[in-house]
Amino acid sequence: MKKCMIIENPNSGKGKNDEYLDIIKKKFKEEFKEITVKKTKKENDGKNFAIKACEEKIDSIFVLGGDGTFNEVINGVSKMAFRPKIGLLPGGTNNTYMRLIGGANNLDEALENLSFEKTKKVDIGKCNETYFSYYVCFGKLIDATTSTKSEEKEKLGSLAYVKNILKTLPNDKAVKIEIKSDTDSFIGKASLVYVMTVNKIGNLEFSNDDGDLDDGYFNVFIMTDEGLISKVDAAKDMLHGKVDENENVKSFTCKKLSIKNLEDEKIDLDMDGEIKDKLPCNIEILKKHIEIYLPKNKK
Repeated sequence: MKKCMIIENPNSGKGKNDEYLDIIKKKFKEEFKEITVKKTKKENDGKNFAIKACEEKIDSIFVLGGDGTFNEVINGVSKMAFRPKIGLLPGGTNNTYMRLIGGANNLDEALENLSFEKTKKVDIGKCNETYFSYYVCFGKLIDATTSTKSEEKEKLGSLAYVKNILKTLPNDKAVKIEIKSDTDSFIGKASLVYVMTVNKIGNLEFSNDDGDLDDGYFNVFIMTDEGLISKVDAAKDMLHGKVDENENVKSFTCKKLSIKNLEDEKIDLDMDGEIKDKLPCNIEILKKHIEIYLPKNKK
């Protein structure tokens, strides 16, 4: 008997996820004999519900929420021996990972395109003891990302991030760091560093590299310490997928790396859009660690 758990964040997005539960249950009855709904009320509820699903060997978890709820579920599932398949039901504002797999940001459309047969095993990153689905970063760009309001994201989409990135750069500060990896190294001042399981965030493609979510490699991007004009130029190239053409952005791929802060200042780490840790850190990729449902229109 196939079982699934729906982990819902009732407060994400426009707070209307509850209205879809009956529609979702009706559709899921075609595939699952037992459906359990768990609603998050506080931090780490999604993580703890996901751990329980693993312990009970439930076949599938569906996340009805946004990027934060998905990140919590990833952190619950990734450390377990038995890991259910994971499906995304976009109930948040941005639903970034849903777009990475070619899915819709609209819940009605996502339900229409939901396939119970089409799945893919994807890479997951581990930074110290925390897991992330698609990126870890640090630098003033974090401020631009986390300060982007929901209203801005709904109105402008990815341009909301672009606007705040360009606004943040004049106050940017570089720090001296050391990066060691299995393929390359860097020591010097950097404004920001991105370590990604894929080469894009939402609609922002950082390079023309065709790296995929299951290739077993990180894409690493480092903005080096240059003048304001150079930083603006580098940020523009990052946002338009041309980092491989910019001399102020160092990029490489690797499977494992460590990052040390060579200055006294504490440096926060942003994972999937939330501050989760600080430098120093050890990061590794877990190849094809999680199996996710793909939309049926995904090629």
